[in-house]
Amino acid sequence: MKKLLSLGGTLVKGGIFFLLPLVLLVVILEKAIKIIRPLSDFIRKSLGLADSQIFTPFLFSLLIVLLCCLIAGIIAKRGLGKKMMSWIENNVLVLFPGYKLIKTTFEQRVGIQENHDFPVVLVPIDGWMLAYLVDELEKNQVVVFVPSAPDPWSGNLVIFDRDKIKDTKLDKADVTRISRTLGVGSKEILKEKF
Repeated sequence: MKKLLSLGGTLVKGGIFFLLPLVLLVVILEKAIKIIRPLSDFIRKSLGLADSQIFTPFLFSLLIVLLCCLIAGIIAKRGLGKKMMSWIENNVLVLFPGYKLIKTTFEQRVGIQENHDFPVVLVPIDGWMLAYLVDELEKNQVVVFVPSAPDPWSGNLVIFDRDKIKDTKLDKADVTRISRTLGVGSKEILKEKF
């Protein structure tokens, strides 16, 4: 009975974490299509596609939303767009704890990772704690983010002398797994990573 309940719990959790991003994507697309629909209808009528069986109002609105996403993506990767995104990240999104760490983790997962990745190090705080090396300071000092468990997106920023921390071969996924399981099963993850 316990195994059946455990399997059911695993299936439900897996289903939720698989379906949640899909549901969010559908909801966001639906809202975007609803907002763009009047413009879409105007463009369809102007192009003489109002009676088209292929370019239905929904499909035409979806195409416009995808075109807007493409244009926004191109602008975001170029001069003014990069400056604007940089300003937003440095002045607005910095107010959200862990934003930069979450952003780089998602970029890494989807394959659009920027030119940096936060290395995982060990820091001497009441024994050795896992941390992310987030910045190098002057005078051989470093800033590390020490994640908490079970929520690896919250934690503390600490400054250390560079020679007091130890490098590891761990990555963010390893730290997340260890944090979420409160260290259970960490022997296998940590094996040969130091």
